[in-house]
Amino acid sequence: MNSIAEKKRFYIHTLGCKVNQYESQAMREILIKAGFNDSGSREDADIYVLNTCTVTAEADKESKRLVGQFHRANADAMIVVTGCLAERNAPDLAALPGVTHVVGNAQKGSIARIIAGKKIPEKGKDLRISGFKGHSKAYVKIQDGCENKCSYCKVRLVRGRCKSKPIDDIVEEVQGLVCNGFREIILTGICLGAWGKDFMNGAAGLIDVFKALTGLGGGFRVRLSSIEPKYVTDGLIEFMAGSGMVCPHLHIPFQSGDDDILKLMNRPYTSSGYAAIVDKVRDRIPDIAITTDMIIGFPGESEERFKRSIDFIKRISPSRTHIFTFSRREGTSAHDLPGSVNGAALKERYKEMCAVTDEAADIYRRSFLSRKLDVLVEERADAATGLLRGYSDNYIYMHFTGRDDLIHGIIPVRVAGFNGDRTVGEIAC
Repeated sequence: MNSIAEKKRFYIHTLGCKVNQYESQAMREILIKAGFNDSGSREDADIYVLNTCTVTAEADKESKRLVGQFHRANADAMIVVTGCLAERNAPDLAALPGVTHVVGNAQKGSIARIIAGKKIPEKGKDLRISGFKGHSKAYVKIQDGCENKCSYCKVRLVRGRCKSKPIDDIVEEVQGLVCNGFREIILTGICLGAWGKDFMNGAAGLIDVFKALTGLGGGFRVRLSSIEPKYVTDGLIEFMAGSGMVCPHLHIPFQSGDDDILKLMNRPYTSSGYAAIVDKVRDRIPDIAITTDMIIGFPGESEERFKRSIDFIKRISPSRTHIFTFSRREGTSAHDLPGSVNGAALKERYKEMCAVTDEAADIYRRSFLSRKLDVLVEERADAATGLLRGYSDNYIYMHFTGRDDLIHGIIPVRVAGFNGDRTVGEIAC
């Protein structure tokens, strides 16, 4: 077997959220700085780093399946498992064939020392990045942890209490990314809207981050990854309405349109309260994209309650909806709730929800026909069509003809038409 010193080619595989993707990039940079080589291919690696997710039971299964894949690909390889599943299931993961290390989230900054077998400092190293492999935009994690107590969610159990990145560190990290050519920065966190609440006076908020980033000048835009309804304040709405830097897009999870289910989920709002927030946002920023999350099949979700969620989607008309089916997670208060939805009903509800959310998305994008939008051109053309592609500031994914030297730039594109679910544009003069 090769010695640790000879094991230099690493491959990182990431499951789950934008925070995990950010942390994988940070680990990649730490390993490269320590003298390891990014193989870019699982076939050529002799160190595998698996950054896991544990939001659903399927995510847990996928992590274990990937460990088996890596071990079969190279039985002599080191397999390092980290991420949220590693926080709660370390013994089970350590027992899997080929796993040499199980690393908690707080230890990700010490990944190179762990692989090299060196002593790990008591205080974890803060993560930061200077690039983002394979992406035209960069995620910047500015917050970790969650103090919400949603009954279905394990995240607060594996991510701990809220912790905010200091504003000077955020500015320095974003400035470095912009200098390295990134024109869109996506601010992300486990509970992003809670940024600053753990500081001494608890008065800081996302507006302070925006103001600090505005001081860097133009040439880039900022997008929020996701924000809970209670953090969509009047002040935030007003700042976004007057800002040319912050993208007109808010991802505001609502999970259910039925108030009884929201109570069982321990979500701190009602359907009418959520709708009032959306109305207020749209009144100030008429073209804004509102995207959201929806959980179907939550225990106790009768057909009547599901229909309320359908009606709510029609009322809110999100431009995009991520649909999840309920997954029982051990350690959560929803784990033992009665009233499961059977598989056949769940499939039908998923199909119906997809149809309604697809229609809402279609209505939104078609409302921009013949209008000009600012699009960030992705680093690779679409493989199927050869067209350039990218997201507008209001999160419409567009395909258009253009030169390769436009890649990584933000350019004006006029919405010219629609080909199925594809929005087709042409570069505007």
